[in-house]
Amino acid sequence: MRPTRARTIVCVLVFGLGVAATSGAQTMEKVDYFPDSISEKDDHVVKLNGGSSWLLANPTSVAVVAADVMVVMRDVLVNGQHVPAAWLYVAGEEIPIKHVEGVFPKNAAFLTRVVAAENRGTKLRLADGTELVVPGYNNYYLNRLTPPYKVLLTSNRLSLVNLKDGRRVGVQPAK
Repeated sequence: MRPTRARTIVCVLVFGLGVAATSGAQTMEKVDYFPDSISEKDDHVVKLNGGSSWLLANPTSVAVVAADVMVVMRDVLVNGQHVPAAWLYVAGEEIPIKHVEGVFPKNAAFLTRVVAAENRGTKLRLADGTELVVPGYNNYYLNRLTPPYKVLLTSNRLSLVNLKDGRRVGVQPAK
């Protein structure tokens, strides 16, 4: 099999997993993630500064060298079986990817959505009903965000990471 044909087959598989996995609405799903930046890029492969390489399901102009990215990994259900899948978040885009080579860190988090905001964005409600308060020093940032939007809630539940721009803000449970 020629390398371009193999790449096309893998891209179709990764894209299919991406469509299946993103069609469901997340409420509070356990995932692994890591932030990084792109060190090299060709049509369908990005190499990250941490040393791992990933095959993109589709080409994109926003995944450029030096761009900050977030990689989110989770298991998705395909034909009754759990299959590992990953997405690259870069400049507001969500791109299904497949690990090609190299090692990468894993940080535990919960994939969820902010579905409502009150008090100029300082009180947030997540898809599962959890309410969080964001300290006042992040007001300027949260005023510009209109729910719903995808976020990662860190495993210690003290930070939210916006997947659109990678920005991290501290949070605490609402009283």
